[in-house]
Amino acid sequence: MTIKPHKIKIKKPSKVPFTEPKPIFSNKEIIFRSGGRAKVFNISSKLQVFVLALLIGVGLWSGYSYYVYNISDEIISTKDRELDEARDALVDLMTDFVAVHRNVSSMFSEVNEEQLKDETELNRYKQQASVVEEKIRQIADGEKWLENEDLEEQVTVREALLQRDRALSERNELVNKISTLEKNVKQLEVSEIEILNQIEKISSKEMEKIKEALSEINKSMKQQNKYFNPLANSKKDSTGGKFEADIPAVENEELSKKMQEVFSLINDVAYYKEVMKSVPVGKPVWSYWLSSPFGKRSDPFNKKSAAHKGVDLASNKGNKIKTMAKGKVVRAEWNGGYGNYIEIDHGNGFKTKYAHLNKSYVEKGQYVQQGEPIGEVGSTGRSTGPHLHYEVLFNGTPVDPMTFIKAQI
Repeated sequence: MTIKPHKIKIKKPSKVPFTEPKPIFSNKEIIFRSGGRAKVFNISSKLQVFVLALLIGVGLWSGYSYYVYNISDEIISTKDRELDEARDALVDLMTDFVAVHRNVSSMFSEVNEEQLKDETELNRYKQQASVVEEKIRQIADGEKWLENEDLEEQVTVREALLQRDRALSERNELVNKISTLEKNVKQLEVSEIEILNQIEKISSKEMEKIKEALSEINKSMKQQNKYFNPLANSKKDSTGGKFEADIPAVENEELSKKMQEVFSLINDVAYYKEVMKSVPVGKPVWSYWLSSPFGKRSDPFNKKSAAHKGVDLASNKGNKIKTMAKGKVVRAEWNGGYGNYIEIDHGNGFKTKYAHLNKSYVEKGQYVQQGEPIGEVGSTGRSTGPHLHYEVLFNGTPVDPMTFIKAQI
C-alpha cells in the first residue's frame, strides 16, 4: 500500500496598504450647520502654528509676570534693609568722626601740657647743669690758687677735689637726663604729626563730599538764578562765619605748621556740617518711584499743561516720611487740594513742603531734627493714588527736589 505525502498549503499574509502619517498641523475644516445650511471654515496649517505659538508665548509671559510679581516685594524689602543698614553704618561713622573731632582739642591740650612739662623739666636740668659747671670752674680756679699755699692747707685741697669730682658726676647725670628728655620730646612730636596726618585725611574726604554736594545743588539752582553760599550763614542776626579755635603754641615749626593746617580743616568741616543740617539733602521716603517730575507737566485730571512746583514720589500708603534737615514746622494742616499738608522752615533760605499725607506726626511751631519722621504717605486731597508731593524752596523760589534727593554726603 502506498501512502501519498500530504501537501500542506501555507497561506501567505495579505498585504496591508501603507498609509502616510498625516502631519499634526494639516489643514482642518470646521463645518457649521444652521437652518439646513452648512458653512465650511478652512484652518490652514500656518494659522494653527501661529495660534499655538501665541498661546505658548502668552503662557510663558504669564508665568514670568507671576514670578516677577512674587519676588519683587522680596527684592524691594531686601534693598530697603540694605539701605537701612548702610544708613545706620553712615550714622555710626559720622558719630565716630564727631567723637574724634570733639576729642582732638582735648588730646592736643593734654599732649602740649605733657610736652610743656617735659620742656620745663628740661630747662630746670639745664639750669642745674650750668650751676654745676660754674662750681667746677670755681673749684678749678681755686686749685691753681691752692698750689701756691702752704702744706698746712692740703686737707682743704683734698676736700675741694672731692667736691669737684662730685660736681662732675652730678653734671654727667644731668646731661644724660637732658638727652633722654630731648629724645622723649622728639618722639612725642613725631607721634603728634602722625595723628594729625590721619585726622587730616579723614577730614579732607568729608570736606570733598560736602563741597561736591553743594556744587551739584548750586548747578541745578542756577537755572532759577539762585546760589547758596554756605559762608553767608545766619545773615538774619548778622552773625556767622567759621569758628576759629585757638591753636596751642609749640616750638617745633613742622608740628606747629601741621597743627595750624589740621585745626583749620577741622574747623571748616565742623562749620560746613553744621550749615548742611539746614539743607534738605537726602530722600524723604526710602522706597519710592518718581511718578511726576519737577517743571511743566500734563495735569493728571484735566490733561492741561501746568507748572509742577515739586516732584511726586509714589510709594505705599503708610510709609514714613522724614525731614532731611532740621527746622521749625510753620504749617501742619488741611490745605485744600494738597490734603494733609506740612511746611518746614529750615533756615538759611530753605523750606520744604509735604502734601497728600495720610497722617501727620507734627504740629505747628514744633522743632524737628534731621531724619525725624513727620508723617505717612497717603492720597488725601487732589490725588490719583498714594504718593508724596515734595517741594524744596530756596529764598521763596521752588527748585528741583531731585537734585537734593540724589546728593550724597
